[in-house]
Amino acid sequence: MRTYFRSLSDVLGSPLAQAAQSFQRGSADSHRVLKATKLEDAVYRDLRRGDDDLDAVEKTCGEKLSTFPSLSRDIYQSFYSLNVRKQPDTALSEQTRRFNAPILDEVMGGEDYPAIKAACEGRQIPSYEAAGEFITQVAGQLDDLLEKAGGEKKALNTLERLEQRRDESLEALQKLMEQTAKADPSQRSDLEQLVVKAANRAQSQVNQADAVGRMVRDQMLRNKDAISTCIAAAAKAAAQKAEGVASAIMAWGYGPDCNEPEQRAADMELAARVSQSSVLLEVARYLGRLKELMDGKRKNGYAYGRGEKYSLELGGDINRAIASEFVMLSMPETLPLFLRKLQRKTLKQYQRREPVCKGSGDIICMLDESASAEGQAPWCKAVALALLDIAMRDQRRFAVIHFAGTGHFQTDLFLPGRYTREDVLHCAETFLNGNTDYETPLREALRLMEQEGFENADMVFVTDGACVLPSSFLEQLKQEQADKGFQITGILLDQESADFEFSLQEFCTSIYRTSELSHDQIAEKIVVGRVA
Repeated sequence: MRTYFRSLSDVLGSPLAQAAQSFQRGSADSHRVLKATKLEDAVYRDLRRGDDDLDAVEKTCGEKLSTFPSLSRDIYQSFYSLNVRKQPDTALSEQTRRFNAPILDEVMGGEDYPAIKAACEGRQIPSYEAAGEFITQVAGQLDDLLEKAGGEKKALNTLERLEQRRDESLEALQKLMEQTAKADPSQRSDLEQLVVKAANRAQSQVNQADAVGRMVRDQMLRNKDAISTCIAAAAKAAAQKAEGVASAIMAWGYGPDCNEPEQRAADMELAARVSQSSVLLEVARYLGRLKELMDGKRKNGYAYGRGEKYSLELGGDINRAIASEFVMLSMPETLPLFLRKLQRKTLKQYQRREPVCKGSGDIICMLDESASAEGQAPWCKAVALALLDIAMRDQRRFAVIHFAGTGHFQTDLFLPGRYTREDVLHCAETFLNGNTDYETPLREALRLMEQEGFENADMVFVTDGACVLPSSFLEQLKQEQADKGFQITGILLDQESADFEFSLQEFCTSIYRTSELSHDQIAEKIVVGRVA
């Protein structure tokens, strides 16, 4: 071993002595790059509970890279936190500085990070699911990443062992220096020799760790493009997962900020269910956007029937919280208190007297599910399910009539309080596939009005093709319209062929055409215009 120090004065005058005197053994948090509040840690623990798949991934990868579980936690933190804060470099382990920190920098500086934050920030389940997707992707490439980071000599693994030995040597030197300072003159000579010996050992360990650390840094720089490509692919997968989960929860869940354990568990089951169905993912993407527009209109002041304020209550509705509660947001010290009250639904908020009443009419939505309409089916289902949401809020009956060829149809009835979320998902996944016949769904709609109690039905008819109604049935339909006063709104999916308007003119009160209006414009008129 090389000799760096020959006397105690050499040791005390060196930077090593200062490092030893200020040395503190790194904690478990030394692998964490990002700071987190106690509330954020509690939220993450609740989400992690019972996740055997992620536990298995972290255990397997942790055997190869001890900082991998901390990377998993930091990725979630970077997605979820409203205020992403980094630990100082001096608080990080060498391995974390060389591997975890660069990966986080790649993620947070990547082109998909803004999309991830838009879907995840402040939202527990989308953040967790997106982080899980990212970690799973990285885990599959971990061996390749470690080779690119550490080279063939596995320098990254060596660095961890050297760092541990260095810390042990610095700790031993620290204790010997303290003993020497307190020792009697008769004992100092032997202790000084031990200090010099320990200092030489510690300096050697420090130099080795620094050399391997530089090797890892240089290796990372040489392979920066390849590492960036791998991280970017994982981030893109995480962004897609985040958007899908956020849309699913907005479409059919209890909400992104739900803190009730049972409801949160149900939303996580929903996310897993939707992720397995490409049809549900597409429907959720459209429906989530529609529900955001609907919620925005409902929250837009008193004009939309928000009720009369008459008392105070405790709850978690920010839109009804009294002004004094927001004072806690003005200082960093009281922000956790506000978040805790929001999580526990103990904010003081206005109580409203809102009468429950039945709407002016039930809703029947008829969806063309012929083979030619399959490409636009997710958007059509989203419009139908947005109308379902409107109907249920007003305690109105709702029905979806899926139709294709003659006699080929399926009716899904939704009565207030008498259907499940699985019924809604089944409706969204249904697609009959076949030809096109208008008489079949219209006869079924008349039957619902006659036999199932659909009063003053508000009908929406969605199709992409041409079909001629028999004159005898057309006369009957017009007579029913005159007698019962119901209207039929038509949506014609004719952006690829604008020649079929005549097929709806005979029985529709108004017609919206995708050849003239965008899908968003039509949805705004059909759905958002009905929000009360």
